[in-house]
Amino acid sequence: MDILVWGGLLRVAQAAAAAAPTLLVGLIVAGVMRKLLGPEITFKAFGGATWRSLPQAWLWGMLLPVCSLGVIPVAYELRRSGLSGGAILAFALTAPLFNPLSLLYGLTLSSPAVILAFALGSLLVVTVVGFAWDRFFPGTAAPRSEEAPNPPGLKRLVAVMVAAARHLAGPTLFYCCIGLAGVTLLSSLFSYGSLSDAMEHNDPLAPLRMVVVATPAYATPLTVMQQVGSMFVHGNSVGAAYVLVSLGAGANLGLLAWAARGYGIGRAAAFLAVLVGVVLAIAYAIESPLYTAGNVEKSHTHAFDGYSNPFHQDAHYGWGRLPSIAWRKLLEKTQPFEWYGLTAVGLLLAGGLVLRFVDPGERFDVYLARATEPADGAPTSAMSREVPAPVLGGVAVAGLVAVSLLGCYVYYPPPEETIRDLQMVRAEALTFANQHNAEAAVRHLKRYDDLTRRLQVGYYLRHGPLDEFQRLRAKALRGWLEQLKDVLEAGEFDRVEAISNRVFSAHRRCSKAFVD
Repeated sequence: MDILVWGGLLRVAQAAAAAAPTLLVGLIVAGVMRKLLGPEITFKAFGGATWRSLPQAWLWGMLLPVCSLGVIPVAYELRRSGLSGGAILAFALTAPLFNPLSLLYGLTLSSPAVILAFALGSLLVVTVVGFAWDRFFPGTAAPRSEEAPNPPGLKRLVAVMVAAARHLAGPTLFYCCIGLAGVTLLSSLFSYGSLSDAMEHNDPLAPLRMVVVATPAYATPLTVMQQVGSMFVHGNSVGAAYVLVSLGAGANLGLLAWAARGYGIGRAAAFLAVLVGVVLAIAYAIESPLYTAGNVEKSHTHAFDGYSNPFHQDAHYGWGRLPSIAWRKLLEKTQPFEWYGLTAVGLLLAGGLVLRFVDPGERFDVYLARATEPADGAPTSAMSREVPAPVLGGVAVAGLVAVSLLGCYVYYPPPEETIRDLQMVRAEALTFANQHNAEAAVRHLKRYDDLTRRLQVGYYLRHGPLDEFQRLRAKALRGWLEQLKDVLEAGEFDRVEAISNRVFSAHRRCSKAFVD
């Protein structure tokens, strides 16, 4: 029982940390829509009531860096703007699938064309699902809110953050908790390592199994892309990988609960059935054409360990030690930018709760919406000049794209810097491996594998496309890393030294390929 409880808590904490940055973006976008753009401009920007609403919703979804939790407050604002249910659901399904970080990571897969196929597949899915929704459930658009954008001035910037805080302290928090509960459910259903051999390429049931795993799961676009990369290395099912992208990143229990609350349980169930049906049809259609044998021809993979219980059911952790072990695992997995996101989301939540109990009538919001009249003869402040709403919206979107691009350069540093990190991680991983400390070695090998992909993307951003020689060197290094992980987990310690030497040689050749 302790393993189930602490395993579930750890998975929720890890998912919350991963969600924080993209949830923060979604809250700010929702605040911009309400206080800067207003319902009318938002309605027009998403195609209004025309045929363009579905492709425009798909395009906006591809641009905005949000996850399947961060999309919930944005979907709420789209509903307030009077947009049709089909267009809203099209956006809600597309926005969490890709962002600049995950798309660049996709370039490191064995065939980047797969990512293009996945993106076009997402357009097909949202078009079919959105059209079917508007065809069979007409009239689901809510009445458009009459709330006007805030007048110019510093107060409207404060109003954006107030709107974001109120969103988080309101229904959004409830739906986020439901979404995160899915990872607890999975950790209770699947024991440690039970998903390691569940997605073989030759198994026709692999996409169906992935539906069971991916529908209640929560994962960020980058996390899913990393898992897809691991699937390609091991030659796993391409169809299952597509299901993971479409449902694991594109939907979660919280988003489904929001749809059920807004449109009714029956309609939400029909929406889910059509979504799963279309995704499965595409998954089986692309299985053979897009399959490329992985560098390590083994179906065994650790890509899905994050969806099963993190604690081994047969291990003896000792009485009272699970909380400290769970905390250590959380610290090891959480990255610095996720801590920053958690801090910002925590501050917004605290502010939202204060406003919810101190100012339930939203009098502060009314004050912020009141234009500030300059004193007689006083010059107009530069911050109070009239700026058209479309300009503000364009600047906000351009700013998000610019921040995303800047984040790419930060997350994927120059090759020389990544190689220095690789050398340190390699030393730690091989040291633990030769000491037969399998748990610590595998943890560092996963970091090692991730850095090899960052090396490729960092080079691509600064020097252009990689040549085939560089791709092969990086792929060979990852192949030996996977073999070392398999050997360590199988307890075949007599083979560790020989494979470690192979890793060392492959590392040296890979470094020379990218530096020279």
